[in-house]
Amino acid sequence: MKENPLFKPYQANRAYQHIAREITQAILLKRLSAGDRLPSERSLADQFQVGRLTVREALRALETKGLIKIRHGRGGGAYVGFADPHTLPSAIMDNLQLEGITHAQMIEARIGLECAIVQYAIVHATGEDLEHIERNIEESKEVIRLENTKLAVSKMIDYHVLVGEATHNLPFIMFIRALMEWARRKLAYWFPTPEEQLYSYKAHRKILQSIKRKEVNLAQTQMKKHVIRVGEYIEKSCKAL
Repeated sequence: MKENPLFKPYQANRAYQHIAREITQAILLKRLSAGDRLPSERSLADQFQVGRLTVREALRALETKGLIKIRHGRGGGAYVGFADPHTLPSAIMDNLQLEGITHAQMIEARIGLECAIVQYAIVHATGEDLEHIERNIEESKEVIRLENTKLAVSKMIDYHVLVGEATHNLPFIMFIRALMEWARRKLAYWFPTPEEQLYSYKAHRKILQSIKRKEVNLAQTQMKKHVIRVGEYIEKSCKAL
């Protein structure tokens, strides 16, 4: 009996991207686990019905993202890598973008996630966590004053990650890093005015104050309002290009 292949033949113009996406999905869906060896290049080429050079290009792309490790010599081959908290968010976002995620979906996801995050940050944040968030806000204020827009936006993105880290909940941390990776990729198109930057600074300050006072409902309301407003601004800026 012929064994069922792990992957399907590609049906896309850019074959290596399809292959990379299929393997990424297999990893995210736990059909492949950390340390598992992928089929050989020849086997993958047969399954996807492409040339070995195309398979090699896909494997290089996956290795760059940290999803696999390519070993050479005896016992060599492509192996599923162990999760790296710094590369996995980028891999998740790559997969979502390949699936065609929309701006509206991203904003909805951020609202749901970040409202939950502020709730648990109130429960679990340490004094050190709050100091890190406070420092980020002050640094944002300074770079806004210096009119360094790109750095100001980067600091504002970091703020949301820091609030996520204050939950001390690994799934929250990984998911917020992935969603904020989306925001980082918008940096090329997103140039908020000084007024918008000042708004974000003030919004971040208010949310932190509510977290410190343990006012869950107020913090969630403030976060939701902030995410919606910034999301609308990003969408408007991108459409204007």
